[in-house]
Amino acid sequence: MEVHSALLDHVALAVSDLAASARWWAQVTGATPAHLPGGDVSLRVGGQAIRLRAGTPAPFGSVTVCLVTDASIHDLYDRIEQLHLRHDEVAPVTGAAGPLQAISLQDPDGYFVELSTYIADTAAARAGFSAHGAG
Repeated sequence: MEVHSALLDHVALAVSDLAASARWWAQVTGATPAHLPGGDVSLRVGGQAIRLRAGTPAPFGSVTVCLVTDASIHDLYDRIEQLHLRHDEVAPVTGAAGPLQAISLQDPDGYFVELSTYIADTAAARAGFSAHGAG
């Protein structure tokens, strides 16, 4: 019998300072941190979660998390500027459901985080972001 994955439930990241990372991720995603049994912190993003756990972070540059938002790329840029976060310029990214525009940041442990939005004229954008469980 062949098994096919239906969706991604959560991603766990080892972080050096759980409290600082939870604050950073909450600020960037707008999610409320939930403390789980065992000490992990979970942030629900759309229908999935980012889990943070105390530990040794992955090697620099080895992990990228791409978050698709319902905001325009201009609104994302403005929000990142308001938060005084260091970031790269807007750049195209190939997403799972189509082309994206993204702004890349780094969390406190050096994980790359792409805040992105589908390019408006793509089929993925027309199909509706909420149809995929986001938002």
